[in-house]
Amino acid sequence: MIKQLPPLFAEAIINSIREVYLKCTDLDLRCTDPPCVITPLLRCLGYNEYQIRRFWSLFENLGSNISFEIYHYSSARFNLSLSYRKETIMHLKGGCIPLDELDCQRLGSQCIKTPHSHALYMYIEGRMGNTSIRVNVVRVLRLLYPRNPKLTDELMETLINIIWRRTSILELYDKVLEALRMGSNILRFILPFIPTTPKDLLELSPILRKIADLK
Repeated sequence: MIKQLPPLFAEAIINSIREVYLKCTDLDLRCTDPPCVITPLLRCLGYNEYQIRRFWSLFENLGSNISFEIYHYSSARFNLSLSYRKETIMHLKGGCIPLDELDCQRLGSQCIKTPHSHALYMYIEGRMGNTSIRVNVVRVLRLLYPRNPKLTDELMETLINIIWRRTSILELYDKVLEALRMGSNILRFILPFIPTTPKDLLELSPILRKIADLK
């Protein structure tokens, strides 16, 4: 599935996510559950109409839900899930930032609704026994960025460099481990085991093993 996502489109998703969480921070929006990609945002980021049509065509062909397993330890499993939808999207007036229902209500006339539009969401979904969790990735990064702007930006940039094979996979391991250390006070209540070394990370993360195999 990773190989089916062209580097240009993977980069577009990362650039879109970064633009959304930065604007959420600037405008003090909660950004609890917004799309990570909508057409107006792709245009604002400089993608042309042909690239945008190809982007949405890819997700229409792949299906509405695409998942990558990112963590597996004993009975605990967490996936990175991409959810493609055709729906009424909400975005900032005079801008291109996607909004969720709560922020749209808060912004009032500054929120524009456009029906029958493409939208891509990204979630972290986890299950441990009978317990499940689902959180929007934009929301996670919206919370992470104020705590450590440098690390958040470096993580996004490292992902882009990995996509285009401009850097070593070891750099990605370092950034992921640093983010896990920073959030360990919360993650210890969620994850049965928090990796602290690249070896631990590879053993626990199927998606990182797949990325490493692509290098």
